[in-house]
Amino acid sequence: MRFLHRFWQILGYLYFCTYEHLINYVPEIIVRLIGFFFFHPYRFLLGYPPPQRLRIAFENLGAAYLKIGQILSTRVDVLPAEYVKELEKLQDRVPPEPLEEILKSCQYLKEHVLEFERKPIGSGSVAQVHWARLKDGREVAIKILRPKAKETIKQDIKVLKKSVQDIKVLKKSVSFLSNFIPFFREFRILKIIEELERVLLNELDLTTEAAYMELFRKFSSKEPSLYIPEVIWELTRENVLVIEFIKGRKLDEIKDLPKETRKNLANNFVKIVNRMVFELGIFHGDLHPGNIFILENGKFALIDFGIVGRLSPDTLSAFFSFSVGVMNKDPDLIINSLRRIGAITKEVNVPLLKREILIFLDRYYNRPLSQIDAEKLFYEELSAARKFKILLPEELVILMKTIAHTESIARLIYDDFRLPPLLKPYLKKLAPKMAINEFSRKSLNLLMTYVDLIEKLPERLSRAPVVSKSRDFFWGIALLGSAVVLSFAPKIILVYLFAVYITNRFYKRQ
Repeated sequence: MRFLHRFWQILGYLYFCTYEHLINYVPEIIVRLIGFFFFHPYRFLLGYPPPQRLRIAFENLGAAYLKIGQILSTRVDVLPAEYVKELEKLQDRVPPEPLEEILKSCQYLKEHVLEFERKPIGSGSVAQVHWARLKDGREVAIKILRPKAKETIKQDIKVLKKSVQDIKVLKKSVSFLSNFIPFFREFRILKIIEELERVLLNELDLTTEAAYMELFRKFSSKEPSLYIPEVIWELTRENVLVIEFIKGRKLDEIKDLPKETRKNLANNFVKIVNRMVFELGIFHGDLHPGNIFILENGKFALIDFGIVGRLSPDTLSAFFSFSVGVMNKDPDLIINSLRRIGAITKEVNVPLLKREILIFLDRYYNRPLSQIDAEKLFYEELSAARKFKILLPEELVILMKTIAHTESIARLIYDDFRLPPLLKPYLKKLAPKMAINEFSRKSLNLLMTYVDLIEKLPERLSRAPVVSKSRDFFWGIALLGSAVVLSFAPKIILVYLFAVYITNRFYKRQ
């Protein structure tokens, strides 16, 4: 019964959030009657504009749906800009629990902690964070899952490792609406819901966040402008994350610094993000001023790695090509990059898309650099993607939003900062390295393919005509050798090809 009640609740909110779409396909009188008889408690939503309706629905459905709304606010390729901006207002408006209550699930901490700050320094729907001092004198920040967090999420969305029942409810609701509303089919909403499920499950295991912090900390050892707090692993559990407490200034507290210092800080911040993306392939997916501190030595300290973007080698390569295409005003390179990640389907009108890209780029390239706003550009790019029914992978959308927000944050540090003058030289400098990495990766894949081919070659030669056996064997060995050279010594490929040519000529004379 609880399952059916939850199904009815979710369907009721979805019904009135999509009310205008429904009346385009079903007579309005029927839509009104269904709404009145089956979903009457949710009719109040019609008193708000559609974007507000969606935000209110997420707020009323509970804490886990707040998270879904926050994650959807990154999917500008799916939702119109006005919806995204409304969902960005969603916050975890959850009052903190008493310290005694929050510590019931982690009694072991009392053996190691000398002093706890009763008032949390951060409080969300899933966890809250307290300052503490360990018995060895270290100051730490302790993030603890609310004792009822899993229970609450189970009631709201039931996204637990052993129970994803409510996700099934949402899937069934969307499947039902997909029969009537093309939007749900065109943008593969079911796939996005599965992505949301994965993100929510990660939030319920703080050791995942700790592992990512450790990875970024290793990266920071090679990045002079970045510092990542140390994870206190001996005290960290699935429901508890203990890290070094960061003492630094927030971005709104550095206006007193000299202009040149703030300019250098802004440049360093953007370089950090670029290196994360293009050199590490992993990046902080929730960069906002509250998660960024500036230390006394001028380094940036990042916290809260609950949302992390990870790029596959193919996606990273495609995004790099896409970025170079935008910077060089090359629509063919942009479209080929989108094809490589499967964002362009057969239904997309490619000539029209190319024309739209050129118009879009002309609008920006004919402006002074000081007038180009990367964040506005990002929203317009993804608005165009929606128009052509292009669906980008989740990690790529989060990445593009991160890049756009990077400029906004840099402008908080230094008012006159603009991204293009810094990004274009960086991409140009990085291009050879990216090309070599991509070349080596594909060559290694080719090598493994030919290893498999050579293993099967004797069997194939035994079935081939006698005249061609030796020739096939020669070219098989030659191809295998080229794959080896391309993978491990690409600089001598021309010498190798010349040697194959001479050997072949000699072989023909025999």
